[in-house]
Amino acid sequence: MRQETINALQKIVGENNCKTDEAIRRQHGYSDTAIPDVVVYPQNSQQVADIVKVAYNEGIPVVPWGAGTKARIGLLPQTGGIAVNMTGMNQIVEYDYENQTAYVEAGISYKALQEVLITHNLFWPVEPIESDDCTVGGILVSNAAGPTKLGYGDVKHHLLGLEMVTPTGDIINPGGKTVKNVQDYDNTRFMVGSWGSLGIITKVMLKLKPMPEKETTVFLTFNDIESAYAAVRTIRNETTPLALEMMDNVAMSVMAKSGFNSGGNGVGVMFLYSGFIEQVDVMVDYVQKKFNSAVVLDEKATATAWQARQQMFPVFAGQRGAILATVAVPFTALGRFMRQARAELDKNRKGAAMVAHAGNGQIHVLLDQSPEAYAGVQEIVNRLASLASDVDGLLVVNNITDMTLTRRWVEGRGRAMIDLMARIKSGVDPHHIMAPNSKVLSYVLNGTKAVS
Repeated sequence: MRQETINALQKIVGENNCKTDEAIRRQHGYSDTAIPDVVVYPQNSQQVADIVKVAYNEGIPVVPWGAGTKARIGLLPQTGGIAVNMTGMNQIVEYDYENQTAYVEAGISYKALQEVLITHNLFWPVEPIESDDCTVGGILVSNAAGPTKLGYGDVKHHLLGLEMVTPTGDIINPGGKTVKNVQDYDNTRFMVGSWGSLGIITKVMLKLKPMPEKETTVFLTFNDIESAYAAVRTIRNETTPLALEMMDNVAMSVMAKSGFNSGGNGVGVMFLYSGFIEQVDVMVDYVQKKFNSAVVLDEKATATAWQARQQMFPVFAGQRGAILATVAVPFTALGRFMRQARAELDKNRKGAAMVAHAGNGQIHVLLDQSPEAYAGVQEIVNRLASLASDVDGLLVVNNITDMTLTRRWVEGRGRAMIDLMARIKSGVDPHHIMAPNSKVLSYVLNGTKAVS
């Protein structure tokens, strides 16, 4: 990057907020070689807009950055460009208790936000995996919902409006404070899951909910996947859990490493009820009568269990690294897929684990292979993808650079989808500077391999 460009960025954010140190650049990169040229820390929306204008005028790639917890899932390796670290914009601009809304800067952490809201008996009903370190902006652009998506829905259901900087450096305000605020395309929720490829979110109007009177977690253990899935069907169809998780025997051993010991070595089912005291008690009583082995976790065990669930992938991956595949199937096909997938894995990948957001039909397959050695598991991944396709589902591999499977799935929905997404990207971002390494669009514009 030209020194003149660095000087221009320093003028915008100040020398202390414009870093070219190699160590800091590595913290904002994908690998030892795929790192940005510079990292900037804007303190307000105008600075973000001015940064983007510099990049737009010079054709320099820009990658928005929050806590970086999801970077390997949503981004491909890219060398050079500007990383815009949003964590300096971390204030609650407005907290309206009566309207149950909060207008916050995108860099505020999930944990810090919830700690403030809970003092007024409100909360933002979104709980992504590994939630504490996430920023609100990062949660939105990665569409990270987590186990409670079953009861609360997607992130976009709890989003009212945005302030964002477009790829041309303009500041716009789609949405607003009211529930009904769309008279054109829903530009607010269109940003959810965009991974920064369509602009930089700077502020967010959040829709809040009152804290429930009571929450109770129940745990069940079964000898096999079939029995566990039968219980999942009963729980989902006859009660209203907020979250409903299912872990195979390998996943249960990973949870044990994090301190949660269910007392058995089988397949685990963990579910959460939330609401009024009487409502929760009735459902807990119902499942205890249905399943004699039902264990109602106390407060300490509940915290340990959900923490172990949140830390499933990092604990499994350890120092060696691991591949994370996500499968989505119709709920009624969940048991069949997991049973067949486990049989395939047991042939030569017995160390692989499966954990499911069971109520939503979403399964995470954790493969004991480093992402750099994806070729070593490509055959089994293709077999699992075929199993998913057989039940009208799909499989994507989250943390690798090969986008072949994803492109194949998108093309299967109609080849025109590729052209449509390319036109949207070009129309919004004519110079293609905004997160060109975002997986949601990079394979459309640059083929199936990594951006360099």
